[in-house]
Amino acid sequence: MKTILAIAALIGLTYCGLSTVPAVEAAQFTVGGAPPFGGYQCMDVAGGGTAPFTPVQAWDCHGWVNQQWTMQGFSIQGVGSNGGAQNCLDVAYAGTAPGTTVNLYPCNGTVAQQWYYYNSHLYNPHSGLCLDAGNQLNGTRLIINYCAYVSGQLWQIK
Repeated sequence: MKTILAIAALIGLTYCGLSTVPAVEAAQFTVGGAPPFGGYQCMDVAGGGTAPFTPVQAWDCHGWVNQQWTMQGFSIQGVGSNGGAQNCLDVAYAGTAPGTTVNLYPCNGTVAQQWYYYNSHLYNPHSGLCLDAGNQLNGTRLIINYCAYVSGQLWQIK
């Protein structure tokens, strides 16, 4: 119930023109371990690609550009997000089923690119699911999945 109320409050603030999520410049999203100290695997754009549908995966943190993200409002922008060429963290085809992959895709403001950071989870309100790095091994594709307090869903912004 608390989660629903918090999300409702965020949506209400957004409609009033306020954002409770400040812009985070050049941050890494790490996963695994208990906050605030865990998280040695990072949200990583495979091969540093910028093409639509480039996979987003878990990978050892190294701080290179393909692991740098910016949270603008309720979108998470990644590789190639400078000037007019912005790419966002995107649920493939605005899917709502658990196991749907997450990719890099040109920012378009759709529901597939909306993310709320709440209680160490990255929540996609359209699907009602959370970003999941599964077993967090290098190359594990990020997906959306039922929200749970499991290591693969505990994200930190560093």
